[in-house]
Parts: sequence; structure tokens; C-alpha cells
Amino acid sequence: MLTTPVEKAFDDPDWLFEIKLDGYRAVAFIENGRARLVSRNQNDLTAQYPELADLAAEINAKMAVLDGEVVALDEQGRPSFSLMQQRTGLRSYGRRVAPKAGISILYYVFDVLYLDGEDLRRLPLEQRKARLATLLRKKDGVVRISDHFVGQGRDLLEAATKAGLEGIVAKRRSSLYVERRSHEWLKIKLKHQIECVVGGYTDPEGSRAHFGSIVLGLYDAEDRLIHVGQAGSGFDHKTLEAVWKWLQKIESAKSPFFGKVEALRRAHWVKPELVAQIEFGEWTHSTEEGGPKLRAPVFLGLRDDKDPHECRMGQETASEEK
Repeated sequence: MLTTPVEKAFDDPDWLFEIKLDGYRAVAFIENGRARLVSRNQNDLTAQYPELADLAAEINAKMAVLDGEVVALDEQGRPSFSLMQQRTGLRSYGRRVAPKAGISILYYVFDVLYLDGEDLRRLPLEQRKARLATLLRKKDGVVRISDHFVGQGRDLLEAATKAGLEGIVAKRRSSLYVERRSHEWLKIKLKHQIECVVGGYTDPEGSRAHFGSIVLGLYDAEDRLIHVGQAGSGFDHKTLEAVWKWLQKIESAKSPFFGKVEALRRAHWVKPELVAQIEFGEWTHSTEEGGPKLRAPVFLGLRDDKDPHECRMGQETASEEK
């Protein structure tokens, strides 16, 4: 069962609300003391997650089908898609890298579809949640039950915003389980915004004109411009042409960035005079290729009211996804 995105959080006593888990969706099939994990695309994930090999031992059932997500938690205990990508071997600018060891994972369960001979999909969600609550044999194992809160969507989204989480999920308490996208399950995602210095651009690909993406940076405490990613989406033909004219005026033979700019295709440098408003999902974690980067950055526009040296680490804001 998949969620439908909506723009605004809401309060409603007929709905329950959960933190949106930023991991990899997986259905667990438990039978005869063994568990098999399957992705949304019907791929067997069991071998990818040896840490979850004893999953079945933590479930008080002989046969069960559970719906949940495999999640990696950061140092603050928050689900991190960036760490999940590193754990499984993320794609970095089109390249696949080796999986990173030492990143622990958990299986967060939010629904039970089948239990010891009984198909539960036609039961209301709240009844399925009640059955699920009885299944864990231990509280500190690799399986956790995702908490939910009745009625208070706005408060939960506010808490998610303060905690730096991705967003929340709303589910109608009476909803039955259907194997498709549904308006009975909704997601409200948070998007962050930040002002970045434009330090370069990459060549266009395919039929795209002018440039592929703008190369972004932020100043650190030592006033060094640090590469934090590049934005290639958010442009239409008009904004591509307008930004291209600005870039041509400030071209430079020298990179304005401190240190190496990681894993870029052919880049061209500009003087660090332009400020771009950027929307993004989250900060990725540092890797062997370099420091943290903006995940899924989208260009919103140029800011002529900002001094580039005001663009510093830690000055982003968060809002509900539009």
C-alpha cells in the first residue's frame, strides 16, 4: 500500500499519524523461524541485510507478513536515507561505490497483513495496529514498531521539523490494506531551503541548452568556500537562458572552492558572486569522497539581495513540501 502526497498537515480524529521513515520499504515474510525480505519491486533483499537474519526470532508468530522499512539511524537516532545509501552502496553522480561497513540498521514495522493463518488486510488499520503491538518478543532488538499518534498531525509535523526529519505519514484509522497507491494513506514531506554561492557550472547533456547544473558552495567558519553539491533541476528554458547570461559574465579560470570538488563531470568555474535559493531534502553524511552534500537540490531562483559571504553552513529553513 502506497501513500499519496499532499501539501499540508492536518488534525483529524479519524486519522493517525506516523513519522515518515526515510529508509528502504520491505515486506517481511516469516515462516518456520525464518524471515524473507522483499522490496516493493518484488526483489529479494534478505541477503543484503545479514543483521536482520534473526528477525523471525523476535516475532511472536509462526507465520506472519509484516510491512515496514529497513532504516539506518544517524548519531541523533534519526532515520537517514543518506546512511542507508552508503550502507547498500550509494550511487554518487552516476557511479556506484562500495557499501560502507559499520552502519547499523533496524527493521521498523508499521503494519501486519497476515498472522498465523488469518488474512488481516480486510481489517481496519487500527485493529491491525493492535495486533501488531502484541508481536514483539523484545524491545531492543533489530525489529521496532513504528509509533503512531491519533488526530494530531500538525503537532507531529512541527516535532518532525524541529528534529530535522523528512516528514510525516497520515493514515485513516479505518483504512483497509490495498496493494496500490491510496488516498487513505497520505504523506506530508518537509523541504528545506538554503542560499548557496554559485561557484561553477557543468556541461549540458542531451538536448539541454547552455549548462547542465550549477555547482554550489557554502562558506565555513574559516571563510573557505566548500562544495556542497550541484543543482540541475528547477530550471525551465527561460531561467536556463537567464542564469547562463550571468554565468558567462563572471567566468573564471580558477576554482573558487577550497579543496577538491568531488565526482563532478566537466566543470567550468565562475567568480563566487551569484547567490542561488535552493530547495533540498536533507544533508547527506560525509563519505570517503568528501564532506556532506545537499540531497536532491532544486534551483528556485537567484538572490540579488544577498551577499555571497552570508551563505554559510547551518542557515537553512524548513517548510512543508509544495
